[in-house]
Amino acid sequence: MKRYEYTILPEYSPLYPSLPYRYKDYQKVSVYCRGDRKGLQQFLPKEFELTSDIFEVFVLQNNEIEGLDLYSEGGVVIPCSYKGINGACVAFEYVDQDDALCAGREIWGYPKKLAEVTFDVNEGNITGSITRRGKKIIDINFEKDSKEVKQPVLSPRLQVKRMPHPEFKGTDLNTIIKNELQDTEIKRKVFGNATLNIEESAEDPLSELGVKEVIGAVYIEGAFTLTYGEIVENLK
Repeated sequence: MKRYEYTILPEYSPLYPSLPYRYKDYQKVSVYCRGDRKGLQQFLPKEFELTSDIFEVFVLQNNEIEGLDLYSEGGVVIPCSYKGINGACVAFEYVDQDDALCAGREIWGYPKKLAEVTFDVNEGNITGSITRRGKKIIDINFEKDSKEVKQPVLSPRLQVKRMPHPEFKGTDLNTIIKNELQDTEIKRKVFGNATLNIEESAEDPLSELGVKEVIGAVYIEGAFTLTYGEIVENLK
């Protein structure tokens, strides 16, 4: 039996391979919304400070990945800062495969959950949705338009990687991580407008983001590499 040099479990049959992961072909629709500052701040880790009331809601379909099983995802990205580092935090994230779920949570601290993801392109109209436990928590309908939208600062990603302690109530691991996509390539970019519907859910309270208006949307086809991040600080 082949042995693996991994620090993840089980070492004899790992759920996901070692980094990097190369996303060779993806399609993504992003909706940029103006939200309530208080509503946005509540979904950031307590260590982070909100830097803008414009945030992103997205749905992404992967067509070719080197490293992970093919999966799709969606979520919410909120601009923030930590001790002078400006970036954005993925506050909600949903995927439809378990290896992507565990790799994201265990390596970088992304708050991934399993959900159903749909993505459909029909000429200038694009729809994407995230459904979890019977609730359609993200529902996007995109239409091509000539109006460009100014996108907020959404990179690098700033995440808090927390793990519960096995002996008592508290954290065993509590780390601020900075992560940036590498070798990014935009093959196609189309601006447009979009409608965004969020169904109320107690377990996934995206409806509390306080969306005031949709200021624009963009559809992208591209590629990138996902690799190791940087530990900014180990918290107590």
